[in-house]
Amino acid sequence: MKVYVVCDLEGVAGVVDFKLQCMEEGRYYQQAIRIATGELNALVEGAIEGGATEVYAWPGHGAFPGGIDVELLRPECNLVMHAGDAGPVGFDGSFDAMFLCGFHAMAGADGVLSHSFYPLIENFWVNGVRMGEIGMNMMLFGELDVPCVFVSGDQAALDEAEALVPGIEGAVVKWGLEEKEKLGALSVRKAISLSPERAQNVIREAATRAMGRIGSMEPYRLERPYTVRVQYTEDKYAEHLFDLESIKKIDGRTLEQVADGASQIIF
Repeated sequence: MKVYVVCDLEGVAGVVDFKLQCMEEGRYYQQAIRIATGELNALVEGAIEGGATEVYAWPGHGAFPGGIDVELLRPECNLVMHAGDAGPVGFDGSFDAMFLCGFHAMAGADGVLSHSFYPLIENFWVNGVRMGEIGMNMMLFGELDVPCVFVSGDQAALDEAEALVPGIEGAVVKWGLEEKEKLGALSVRKAISLSPERAQNVIREAATRAMGRIGSMEPYRLERPYTVRVQYTEDKYAEHLFDLESIKKIDGRTLEQVADGASQIIF
């Protein structure tokens, strides 16, 4: 069986500070991507134990190298590299399942580092369904009839995924507490986290179980064309899109687009 893994960084165990751990110039960025690679490796091990014969992973956090250390990667995993962070590439309908590794909840959730795409977006809806990066990735693969069967991240991320795909397999590696600071629409929270080793064990076991869900879980789909609405934190962040013919202005910071597919959404 063929599996595609979409990776992020903010949902990884021990990653709690956006500036110090999630930005390339941050003091602990290299440590964070080493931990993230350990979690991906655990997922790969679990998926293979569960029957996967091919595993591909796209590191989707920021610019190259995208939040994964290729030198530490397990040899069974093929890494989709130098593809930017606008969305996964190199996949098609031949994949049996998609996994989400190291994910965070959408903006406004009570997660450790909750945000939607980048800190300037306060709300994002598709066909009236409020979502973030978890939902968008599910939609993208769902268009090709590829189901999402697994998510790892904080408790808020799993809650969000379960609301969209009931019965999805999850691996929770940390829990958000009270908010510490706000960076635009990105919420930085105090947190409780598993150790990296314990988190990897949880992910490995859940990934093996997730392989058993393939064939019984439906892909996540919404009716097309999509009506997409985005609300920015301030008017100034929406202004660069006002003149596009495909964009409808709802108010100073809220825009709407009709798109035939997830890859055509421009916000």
